[in-house]
Amino acid sequence: MSISSRSDKKGGFRRVRFIILAISVFYLAFLQSSVMTFNTAYVVLSNETSSPLFNQYQLGATAALLNMNQFDWSPTYLPLALHRFPLDGLQRSFTFAASFAGGLLGTFPMLYVLKHVGAHVTMSIVGIASCILCALTPVTIAASFELFVVLRFITGFLAAPIFPVIGTVIEDWAPMEEKGLFVAILSAHVELDTLFTPPVGSLIAEKVNWPTVFYVQALVCAFFTVGWMYFYRDDPGEHFMITRDEVDMIHRGKTKDHLMSPPYRAIFTSLSIWAVFISAIGTIFVGQFMDVFSPQYFTSVLGYSPTITGTLTIIPTIALLPLKAIAGIASDKITRISELAKLRIFNSLACFLGAAFFVVIILVPPSTNSAAATALIMMPFILLAFLSGGFHKAAVMISRQHSSFVYSIVHIFSMLALICSTFTIPLLTPEETFEQWRIVFIIFIAVLTISNIFFIIFVKAEPAEWAHVSNTKNLDQNTNYDNKYNSLTVQWKY
Repeated sequence: MSISSRSDKKGGFRRVRFIILAISVFYLAFLQSSVMTFNTAYVVLSNETSSPLFNQYQLGATAALLNMNQFDWSPTYLPLALHRFPLDGLQRSFTFAASFAGGLLGTFPMLYVLKHVGAHVTMSIVGIASCILCALTPVTIAASFELFVVLRFITGFLAAPIFPVIGTVIEDWAPMEEKGLFVAILSAHVELDTLFTPPVGSLIAEKVNWPTVFYVQALVCAFFTVGWMYFYRDDPGEHFMITRDEVDMIHRGKTKDHLMSPPYRAIFTSLSIWAVFISAIGTIFVGQFMDVFSPQYFTSVLGYSPTITGTLTIIPTIALLPLKAIAGIASDKITRISELAKLRIFNSLACFLGAAFFVVIILVPPSTNSAAATALIMMPFILLAFLSGGFHKAAVMISRQHSSFVYSIVHIFSMLALICSTFTIPLLTPEETFEQWRIVFIIFIAVLTISNIFFIIFVKAEPAEWAHVSNTKNLDQNTNYDNKYNSLTVQWKY
């Protein structure tokens, strides 16, 4: 494969890769939040008592003859903002699971499109389509629940390449010595999504109306989609702002090993990789609670308003971000213990210590002290920050140049875990009481403990045999400058 560029500029801006990095992380964050917007609006759109019609209805009828369960919320005569859509446990499960199923089934098709079309065009189309679907969500849910589930599935399908495109951006734009920085920043798109959508969406839903949540999200996502379309290029050498020196820096030292097909059989028969997969499944299954179900828990069990709930949901994220950075730095800088011991310790801090907090949570009901109960429920999710020195680091250490494929498989298992939790949790908490949530927390304890034990036993801290780097030439050694056209040509050979 040959990538050519006509850029020979010696002046200009010499940090284009950081512009690409910033645009990419914000674009991916708001693209992801387009999928999760419903989780924020759900608290209001499913609650009949939040509709302005509720008080009017109660005042205009006697409690003996009428109640809200008899009220017809039909879309034929009510303005959309006044609609409320109370969902039963099974409907909630289908609503949340549809997007995860779309993400699961869309992984390989979207990977194929990414490979053959490129990230620039693929993600531009994905962004435009996601904005349109987000804006159409209020009308769709009012028209038909079945149609709404289909829309959720398509939205999840379109979002499937979010995780793989992180690897694409890193491989195309990160110099060898800055790959750690790119990984850390781009992986923060999940936290950035959480910092904006829950608090802003909850405030809009409560103070304005719930349909506006989707309209605002669609506009913000559209803004960053345009930014991606204008600034991103699949080949750094084709960027209109880049200098030749920066192109050289980006390609210098890269080998051709990452272009080889992954050894599929060897990967799927490796116990050390399965240690990564199992740990990812367990922690994501539990982490799903804070991303999706914490708004219901904060309102139904702890009794907070939607606005306060939106604020509370971002506190773990605010605490997690610096702890994640500290854990990553500590994992690299600590040298007095082996790499294998560090992997086990950091993963255990997230899993075993998190499980210990869940034990305290089930023993101390919210009625004892609501403030303490609120702080306790946040701790297991803040501790997930230590996973940056646990299975995340192990995946890279074991798979080396095949880490992109391994992370794609992690994405698939993550979707399976999310689908499982999406059905399990609502079915176990139909009335959303603390007694019902206690059962869920016991399951969390078991999942965290078992997955981490498997990780501790089978994880390794060195490259697997199928991941040893071959003695291939660097890309910069295959660089050829065409004096006639004054262009940079980098030859990538399989």
